[in-house]
Amino acid sequence: MSEEQNIMIQEYAKNPLQNFALKEYTIKQHEGNFICWDDIVVYLEITNNIIKNYSFDGNCSNISTAAASFLSEFIIGKSIKDVLQRNYQTMVDHGFEVSPRRKRAAVIAILATRNAIHTYTKDGKNDTFDDLIED
Repeated sequence: MSEEQNIMIQEYAKNPLQNFALKEYTIKQHEGNFICWDDIVVYLEITNNIIKNYSFDGNCSNISTAAASFLSEFIIGKSIKDVLQRNYQTMVDHGFEVSPRRKRAAVIAILATRNAIHTYTKDGKNDTFDDLIED
């Protein structure tokens, strides 16, 4: 991880965007990462298959908090179809890259968001960390 990326992660962790529980949401989803004990809940407001609002809360590491915050800038206003394509590479493409050991922390919010969408659409799918992280 470069010094610039480290500074970005620190800033998002110290001043996270959307770090609260939405009062009015369409669906929420809990995910845990029992390797590092991150615990997150994402809240989605969905209208006409568009993410109108997103927030998160939970007991997250700095990287998970920063990644969940960073994600908010790239999913609000997007179609659920588009959001279902998001993964770790999407984060890297937008400038958020972490060490191999911290990739799960970087995608836990995406995992929760994708699984919330799967529940919302009743498509019978349930993503795992392996679905979001390509080695």
